[in-house]
Amino acid sequence: MPARTRFFKQALVAFLVVFFGFVVTRVLNDTDTPSYTLSNSIDLSSDGIATNSLLIGSQLPAIKLENVEGQEVSTQSLLNKPLIINVWYSTCEPCRRELPALANADTQYRDQVRFVGVNIKDSATVAKEFASQYGVEFELLLDKNGLFISQLGIATAPVTLAIDPQGLIVGQKAGEISASELDELVKELLK
Repeated sequence: MPARTRFFKQALVAFLVVFFGFVVTRVLNDTDTPSYTLSNSIDLSSDGIATNSLLIGSQLPAIKLENVEGQEVSTQSLLNKPLIINVWYSTCEPCRRELPALANADTQYRDQVRFVGVNIKDSATVAKEFASQYGVEFELLLDKNGLFISQLGIATAPVTLAIDPQGLIVGQKAGEISASELDELVKELLK
């Protein structure tokens, strides 16, 4: 074997030994790795991961959204009777699983409770077509600029809110809501 090839192989082995030694030492002595904890804050600092704010007892903020026909809708215009708002988007698996329960509850309680879906990611066409696949007939609104979820401190979807006719949030379910949980939420709203 020529001296030049031998020297190259020795240099490569020496480099790899030093490199892996550095990596192992760095990993074992790494004290700069941040640790994360869950909180109810929307603060995205390295000390916490955002979760949804606790909204029960809060007023529904006056925000303008857009319906799937492109018309502006104020959240205040939704407050003519008890209200269920579901925050969702089409590629959210729990959102997909809960939509049939929401569609059924809307049909069952339509005379007493208004159901509204607030989509936070999709276009009007995608939201409308997707919801129709699950039998949704309730009003669909789009939070195009994220103002609705940011004002309420909503960091994850799905979220279902129960709101009395005066705009007071009286119930909240973060994550997928089952038919029985939704039924309980509606019954609490109608008390």
